[in-house]
Amino acid sequence: MQAAQARIFDFMTPCQSEEKIAGLEDTVQQLRSELAASRDKTDTFTQILQLEARERKDQCEILYAQGRIDDALQLLSETSGCTSNSGDANNLIVNIITDFAHRYITTLEGKGNEAAITNNHDDALAAYTAALSLSPSTLTKLLSKWANIVLLHGSVDKSVVDTATLKLQNFDVHQEATKCFRQIQRNSPGDVSNYGNLAQWELRGWFSDFPCVDFLQRCGDQLEKLGDTAIDSQRYTEAAGHFSTILSFNPVNRVEILVKRSKARVSAGSWKNALCDADEIIKLDPSSHRGYEQRHAALHAGRQYTKALDGFREMLAKLKESSDERNRKLGRQYIDVTPVIQEAIDKTVSNMPGVLIDTTTGRLYDKVQQKVAFQKHPIYDELRSSMTTRLSLDRIRILREVEQFYRYVMLSHRWEEVEPLYQTVQNISIYELESSSPNTKLQEFCRVGGALGFHWVWSDTCCIDKKDIVVLHESLVAMFRWYRGSALTLVHLRGVQSKFQKRGDLGGSEWSKRGWTYQEYVAAETVQFYTEDWKPYLGLDMFNHKKSPIVVAEMEQASHVSAEKLNALQPGPNRVREKLFLASQRLTTVAEDAAYSLLGIFDADIFIKYGEGKCKAIGRLLEYALTSSSDVTILAWSGPAGDYNSSLPADLTVYDQLVPPQIPHAIEPAKLDNVVHTLRSSLSDSDLALVVRLYYRLNELPLPSINAGRLELHGIMFSVTKVVESDSGMDCRVYRATTSSLGEVEIKTKDTLSDTEDLFLIHPWICVFLDQGFSWRRGAAGQLDDTTRALYILACLRQPFGALLLARVERVRYRRVATDSLIMTRIREDTSVNALMAGITKVDVK
Repeated sequence: MQAAQARIFDFMTPCQSEEKIAGLEDTVQQLRSELAASRDKTDTFTQILQLEARERKDQCEILYAQGRIDDALQLLSETSGCTSNSGDANNLIVNIITDFAHRYITTLEGKGNEAAITNNHDDALAAYTAALSLSPSTLTKLLSKWANIVLLHGSVDKSVVDTATLKLQNFDVHQEATKCFRQIQRNSPGDVSNYGNLAQWELRGWFSDFPCVDFLQRCGDQLEKLGDTAIDSQRYTEAAGHFSTILSFNPVNRVEILVKRSKARVSAGSWKNALCDADEIIKLDPSSHRGYEQRHAALHAGRQYTKALDGFREMLAKLKESSDERNRKLGRQYIDVTPVIQEAIDKTVSNMPGVLIDTTTGRLYDKVQQKVAFQKHPIYDELRSSMTTRLSLDRIRILREVEQFYRYVMLSHRWEEVEPLYQTVQNISIYELESSSPNTKLQEFCRVGGALGFHWVWSDTCCIDKKDIVVLHESLVAMFRWYRGSALTLVHLRGVQSKFQKRGDLGGSEWSKRGWTYQEYVAAETVQFYTEDWKPYLGLDMFNHKKSPIVVAEMEQASHVSAEKLNALQPGPNRVREKLFLASQRLTTVAEDAAYSLLGIFDADIFIKYGEGKCKAIGRLLEYALTSSSDVTILAWSGPAGDYNSSLPADLTVYDQLVPPQIPHAIEPAKLDNVVHTLRSSLSDSDLALVVRLYYRLNELPLPSINAGRLELHGIMFSVTKVVESDSGMDCRVYRATTSSLGEVEIKTKDTLSDTEDLFLIHPWICVFLDQGFSWRRGAAGQLDDTTRALYILACLRQPFGALLLARVERVRYRRVATDSLIMTRIREDTSVNALMAGITKVDVK
């Protein structure tokens, strides 16, 4: 110990003459005298501190020159504590300390370098150790030199290190020392792995319980902690650097460190380096699952999903083959998410059109091919690779990704004479079609859909095999649902050129007058309008043109229905009269399409029979609507009757009034209350009882229904006692008909009427103002007594209504006589309640 101290002191002691030491002592004495004089003169505090600092500096010089290094360092430390609120005094103290330390550290480093060059390693180590003892927290370069000497020549007496008692609590010696060790490994021949065993020292404040542990093991442990801390703080590159340092000196736990570095590299985005680590793990421990697990993670991070899944399967195989029950249990935590993805695919595709066009290839895909298409998309393997455990399974994301992939665009357009059909493009790309107006329209539609980011599009020209009647039927029924489920519908406005377009062209276009386009626009939630040359209509730059005030105004004007009501239409047997009103304004090229184009909006599953004729097609559609909804307003029309049933029209144009005039108008609540009050006061108790009985009878009447072309209708029927022809023309005849309860009415019809026929007028609108349809008193209906309700009904019965004319054809069967105009009438006030009750009947109309 004493020899080591002497070696250090010799190095730290400069060759100073006795005369210089004496001169320094004189200077110190003079400074002390000045300091005492300053205190007597009550000089400023700053001046006193400055004199004290100069005195301590010279004392340090004397102690250093005398070889009393410990005393010099102690005095220097005391000087560094003499700080105050005076900036000038503090600066002087700092300058003194800095100057002293810098001069002597530089001197010691130079001595150490000279000793190292001459292979005097013990002296070099002593010099470096002495320099570090002065300022260990700022001398990275010097520390590396010191570590290099210790690692290569650790045989030096340990007392050299102990004497310096290095204070490295605030300095990361491990990183520098291991860097130095790696350099030694690169530059030194042979095996140097034992060098670490030679370098041992005490680091106060670190590993205090283990004063003499192996150098490399201690560095590795500390670096591993630093790496773990960096990972916790998401400093992944830094963490990978720490683990790399550990691996450079071949640690015993190499596999564990490789696993950690691989994970850090994956998180840092360096997946290729992480993959190299995984491959090394597999090479070192081929029977373990850990390498394959990291290989899967690295390849997944690099978006090499197919290869990642291979690594995942290999990992599962290793876990399954393991003799360790813990590994087999771990393997049971993993899952194959493929069935969950397939379930989402099946669910999504089931609601899509049966055939779609791939915007990239331009080819048709049926449902089987649509399902396979997702399996070929990178997102398929990405989902399978990212959700390998039950905890990572995300059904919501799976469904979202599947639905995103299968978003499709529908085309709404006016057909041209020769369109590309299913058979035309079944085996080729639509982009290969010859140049023609219809073909170009289809090709541009696909290009626009693809440019908007969609993978699939649908056109009714080539995506329905119209030769397959089953496919055609299913498509027409589902078409409304397909348009409603689309991400976007593109409307092609044939005849509207971008160069000459103006406001109003949309409402005046052929598209706005066609039967099929009516339900397509109503069904689609997001629509974009394009001119014939595929430019946005009027330059609209919003994604959904349906929200454009310009489009809203034009569609309202064209349909005579508010945009709010138009957009609120839903498929099914509801709002029947409104749907028929909109359809009455539309045209179709094929006669039966007047009915078939409404199958979707009515959700009517009636079979397609092209060739059956317009009347029968309309009759079957209205039969479905009436049976499903019991909406009696379907019977409120004037014009020619169809041949399906005499109570149903031959054409939908008869529904050109949104509110049919045949239906009795609602009486204002205040007026109705007055009428009821008058009736109550004018009727006897027995008459009131009859009115209640009438109400009960009417309230029990079934709603109208039709089946197989036979209409069952209930109402109050009035016998026609006399028919007189008053006028006639080429188009119709005019008759005056008389009944006891209605008086005289005018009838215009193309039929020939006579007194020999059994003719009747029927009031079929009873259900409209019964309790279930009593909308103007619905809030109070539940609180009314039966007498009041009965009087309400009696008052409504006396309102004007449009009667239907029936002719008896058999004992209990009738036909409706089509009239060219309304038969407006009303029940006379002197008609008895008994007469009304006698007229309640059920008729079978064919």
